[in-house]
Amino acid sequence: MSQTGPFFGFSLRDTLTRLIPGLLFLSPLIISLTVFMPSLLPEGSLRYIILGLFAYLIGEFIDQLRLGLFRVPQSFRYFVYKETQQLEKMPIWFIYAINVQEYFPNRLNFYEEFDEDKLLTNNLELDFREDLETELGVDFDNDRPKKIYDLLLIYMDGHFTPRLRRLQSVSIFSTNLRISVAGILLISVLYMIGNWGSPFFSFVLGFSAVLAVVVIIFWSVLTMTQQQYSELLFKEYYMKRFQDQES
Repeated sequence: MSQTGPFFGFSLRDTLTRLIPGLLFLSPLIISLTVFMPSLLPEGSLRYIILGLFAYLIGEFIDQLRLGLFRVPQSFRYFVYKETQQLEKMPIWFIYAINVQEYFPNRLNFYEEFDEDKLLTNNLELDFREDLETELGVDFDNDRPKKIYDLLLIYMDGHFTPRLRRLQSVSIFSTNLRISVAGILLISVLYMIGNWGSPFFSFVLGFSAVLAVVVIIFWSVLTMTQQQYSELLFKEYYMKRFQDQES
């Protein structure tokens, strides 16, 4: 299926980044209504139209949260962090994990750093930091990773290959999926506090917990996708700079 190929009226990118996370967010409520209160659900094709539109709207809201809070892949943040040795370039949870690690034996690892020898930016004949600062007009020491990442995307926008665009969509999908599950659990717990003992909300919370476990099981796979996306982004940038120097 192509990047713009429709799927029930939605493009592949829309389906991955908005529709599926939105449906996942709604699934505990929809399943619970089906079991306990089926009369509240609309009948026929109208049910699916309303569900699809509502799921897309929620997915759009989830994507806006991602843009505001988790836009930059962690592997890209790590690259900026290693170049500057400024820990504040990393997410708050990473900083907290490093601080906690100091109080435990070395065998208890709460975070895993990337292998320096396997970092793509250390194995290509290009000083990525110097080149990015020159081409994008940024300063790694003073600029936030979000600014550097955004300018890199703008710089590369016309040179995205279909594979890179596809990996970007999957990377966004993985982040939106996590936000969706976190939102499900938060709302379910809040509802349970106000409706303690209700079979309906107990079912919602239980179903949400199952979804969270499934996402956690595939956590490493989703993280790997983000690393692959960042790596390919650097490769494409490398090839563009090589072609520019040849021309």
